[in-house]
Amino acid sequence: MLNCNGVLVSSLKKAEETLVNSLHTAFSIQEQIRLNESKLIFLEEHYFRIIATLRRYRFGIPMNYTVSFFEEELQKLINAKKKVQGNAIFNLQFFRSKGETQFIISSSTAEPLRYSSTPYSIDLYKEALIASGNLSNLSSTNRGIRIISGRYAEENGLEDIILLNEQKNLVESLIGTLYLLQGNQLLTPSLQSGCQDFTLRAAFNKWVRKKHINYSLLENDLNPFELQKSEEVMILSIRKGVQSVSNYRKTSYPQKKAELIFKAFSNNFLN
Repeated sequence: MLNCNGVLVSSLKKAEETLVNSLHTAFSIQEQIRLNESKLIFLEEHYFRIIATLRRYRFGIPMNYTVSFFEEELQKLINAKKKVQGNAIFNLQFFRSKGETQFIISSSTAEPLRYSSTPYSIDLYKEALIASGNLSNLSSTNRGIRIISGRYAEENGLEDIILLNEQKNLVESLIGTLYLLQGNQLLTPSLQSGCQDFTLRAAFNKWVRKKHINYSLLENDLNPFELQKSEEVMILSIRKGVQSVSNYRKTSYPQKKAELIFKAFSNNFLN
């Protein structure tokens, strides 16, 4: 089931032909919104990111694009698909058709956001680099590099890859935002590094800064040597929650503190 510009259709075959053609040929902007335990989390924050991204790419913004409008459009899919009533990821895709901004919303089932300490090996991806700067904060900018690096991870038996920018600093993981635990500090790449400005990242960083846990947050340029210096490494993801990293090359991590951090965050925002 898809929501094509406000109309529910069972497949793209039943959508307007011009809409489908534009979807396949036009440049598009995407945003993922999470339904977690029957709750749309951080919906208002997602809305502001959508509007800001549409402006950055010079899309026209229809007057009816409000928070309540998107909530109603998402609710149409929730009501129509029993499978997404508990936990799901909604992918909102915006593009231009007939000179106007149009959208398609699709959904996929997902597990509840949680902490995971399953074996998770990472390495650096050096064959293509992300450009540092604010343009790379937009999810559409480096989509091709993420696809290629994902294939590299599969070919080399890795669960994930850490992307680098042209200054050879850490940017992010393929699945989400990177955090390094060192003493009482949480280190994460700054937005200037080129990492995506995820809504979940912004909410988590704001929560840490309000001192809900005994860690101080440091957003900065991080070189790869920081991975070897860290006590633990974790990745914050809209699909998984928090994934604790078990191995980076010859470095192994104990996977202890990340679980406590995520539980505290979850108790504040996800329950």
